[in-house]
Amino acid sequence: MTGALLASGLAGLVSCSVVDDVPGDCPDGLHVRFVYDYNTQRADMFKDHVGYVKLYVYDESGAKVLEREVSNGPESSPLATYGYTMQFTEDELPEGKYRLQAVAMNRNWDDAEVDLSGARYRRNSPRRTYDLRIGLDVEEDRSGQVEYMVNNAQPLDTMWHTLKVMPMAPELGMSVPAPAKTEKPFDVYPLEEQFVTVKKGHATYATVSLIRDTKHINVVLHQIDNPGDIFANDFDVYMIDDNRVVAHDNRVVTGTRILYEPYSRFTMRYSDAGSDYEDLTREDLTVTTGDVQRTAHYNLMTNRLMDYDDSQERNGRLKIVNSKTRETAVDINLPSMLAEGRAAYAMWNYSKQEYLDREYDYHLHFFLQGGKWVYCDLKVNVLSWGKRIYNVEL
Repeated sequence: MTGALLASGLAGLVSCSVVDDVPGDCPDGLHVRFVYDYNTQRADMFKDHVGYVKLYVYDESGAKVLEREVSNGPESSPLATYGYTMQFTEDELPEGKYRLQAVAMNRNWDDAEVDLSGARYRRNSPRRTYDLRIGLDVEEDRSGQVEYMVNNAQPLDTMWHTLKVMPMAPELGMSVPAPAKTEKPFDVYPLEEQFVTVKKGHATYATVSLIRDTKHINVVLHQIDNPGDIFANDFDVYMIDDNRVVAHDNRVVTGTRILYEPYSRFTMRYSDAGSDYEDLTREDLTVTTGDVQRTAHYNLMTNRLMDYDDSQERNGRLKIVNSKTRETAVDINLPSMLAEGRAAYAMWNYSKQEYLDREYDYHLHFFLQGGKWVYCDLKVNVLSWGKRIYNVEL
């Protein structure tokens, strides 16, 4: 009997030694990794895109038991290492069931909050699992279209929220697993799948899958009648949506329609000599030469885009208005049009909402004639793919 017990003990010791290269030192506690593979590339880009992450941990009753944040800085960039792990000891998290909730940014949250130029994401200080709210700064809408607008002095910082928590069952002396992959689509994730179970004397590994809420939209205007007769200041470009705030489960909290304007706008000039940015406006020229072509460019950023199939009137809209005549050149259901890009990934059979949540960089080229858009080229640059959408209302 004694020999059998001794053999059993030695087997456990060898197992831990092989795993950790530290004799007798088996891992325990909670080990949390993060992935951002919920994108159209279907690749984990966490270490390349995320510069700050904050993790909230709640007990089974919903009360917050601790929080921890990590960010890259001038002297070290821990999040830039593949498989970065946030570790909690058994003293910090005793045996029990816990909910994990993460928020991430492209830079340190404190640095963003002290930057006074442009709108910023703001979060509350949650005490319980349902409390977390993250929203954009707003100010009075100067255009009078809606009540509030987002300050466009700078691009928005990029924000990620929790999509899903993927735990592995606690095991004694287990080998360290690779971060889990986000294998299937999720909308508003089921709360019961956000928990991990910590067991005393065991190592628990969990991977938090992130979803990117911040979107970039590039709008380019072309003039069909006279390709050289268009300038960026000819049009006011903006979008209106009810997506200021997201809740603890990344659900968009509606009730406040806000207006987004471009954070940058410029004119490109094309001729036999090449292409370049043009600072000129229509007022600077007396003659538009026929051998020159121009395009007007506008860059916007917005919070999470939602497609409401049950009520398209709730969807955000992109509007382009002639700055002098105030005639509307473009007025479209923006999420619905952008979701047409999912055809570039037909093999994955994305729903509209899954595509809108995976994609984060959209390109729309509108071709104008007689003051209205005739067709729009929707481009997916990563695949050199495009789709031409005609204005059926003409």
